Amino acid sequence: MSDTIKTPIETDNGSVQARLDINNLEKALKKRDIQGTSRRKKMVWLLIILLIAAAAGFGVYKKFAPSESSEFLTTVVTKSTITNSIEATGTLNPVKSSEMGFKNDDTITAINVAVGDHVKTGQVLAQQETTTLQTSLQQAQSTVEQDQLSVKTSSLNLESNRRTWERQQKLFESGAISQSDLDTAQDNFKKSQLELETAQAKLANDQLKVEQARSDLSGATLIAPFDGIIGAVNGQVGQINGINSSTSTLISIISEDLQISALINEADISQIKVGQDVEFTTTTYSNKTFKGKVLRISPQAQTVSNIQYYPVLISCIDPEHQLLAGMSVSVKIVINQKQDVAAIPMMAVTYAQSYIKSLPAGDKTNLSKTSRTGVRPDARKAESDDSDGSEIKGGQPGKVLVLQNNKPVIKTVVLGLSDGSNYEVIQGLKIGEKVIVGSSQADDQSASGGSDSSSNSNSNKSNRQNQPGGMGGPPPGGF
Repeated sequence: MSDTIKTPIETDNGSVQARLDINNLEKALKKRDIQGTSRRKKMVWLLIILLIAAAAGFGVYKKFAPSESSEFLTTVVTKSTITNSIEATGTLNPVKSSEMGFKNDDTITAINVAVGDHVKTGQVLAQQETTTLQTSLQQAQSTVEQDQLSVKTSSLNLESNRRTWERQQKLFESGAISQSDLDTAQDNFKKSQLELETAQAKLANDQLKVEQARSDLSGATLIAPFDGIIGAVNGQVGQINGINSSTSTLISIISEDLQISALINEADISQIKVGQDVEFTTTTYSNKTFKGKVLRISPQAQTVSNIQYYPVLISCIDPEHQLLAGMSVSVKIVINQKQDVAAIPMMAVTYAQSYIKSLPAGDKTNLSKTSRTGVRPDARKAESDDSDGSEIKGGQPGKVLVLQNNKPVIKTVVLGLSDGSNYEVIQGLKIGEKVIVGSSQADDQSASGGSDSSSNSNSNKSNRQNQPGGMGGPPPGGF
């Protein structure tokens, strides 16, 4: 005789629930042939039955347990860094740069560097054929030596003629010579003065030629003017290079230190100050943020597409020298920043406004009487006066919905700094409180994007509709 295990089935609101009666199972077990099996098999069967019973009980609990789900999307008030900044694009440029080439057209005899080489101040980079230049220098020096002899000869003649004139004056006074003899002596003296001045002028002119020839000779050797990196080499040994060549620049050298040249919209330039902190990123190192400071603001605007922009020079802190000249960067000039402050997504404020507006008048009255603890009197006064965002001391009033017992409760808060995605909360909320940022209904899913944004430090984009500036603004400019 075999007994069956009965599984009662109950229906509640159209759903079928299966429950196992453990006592019935035990009775059935005693009546079956299992009693005759080994102790080990009995334990296995008992364990299986207990697991089945536990699973069924858990299912029943899940069915009838109170639901914790909510129709609202929430986030918690967290500590965050709020940064208000002006955004722009810019270009990395070397702090120093030099384009070098030979002055005189002649053959290149040596190029000692290649693109990318690091060089030191005074290092010889390239050399040119110097035979012609050395000859020119020697000729100029020889001419100067001849000029120096002429000056000495003229000086002796002048001294001799001066003495003759002085003697003639004494003889004329004694009546020993005529006036014409005195005039002749005087003319010879003046003539020797002019000859000396001419010789001295020629000597000075020829000395300048010597300096020019010496400069030309030194110009046949290119020397690094500062520590830097070779950026370009536009020639090779055997070619003729000089100021009249098709490519007059033979070698370009740039400093390792870089700086950023950015264009700031005239609408934002009043907020930019020398010394402000700057953060910037580049596509090459998209996951790394570099630092800098505002160095200089040009007083002269540049016009791009009929919009006025002001060039701003920014330092670049890059101790590892990862960045390269010419890279485009996205710049954030920090106007104000607060760290470790209570923060909520801006979505929490905008959703609260739309939610409250959608309520019937009676519900609005009830909501207005809910919790407002922790908000100072001036904030409540601002709310009662319907100031709607007018500034108060330390911030501005706002409303958010806090989830309490699965119900939305309005709270008036004092909001501070904004970064375009989050608000600093000065008063009215505590760290860890749940604020509503949207509805979980399908038609409101798009409002959930800011549910966890308060944990991030985002920057306020200074973009304006139909106004250039910020990301996607004008091409990078510079000084």
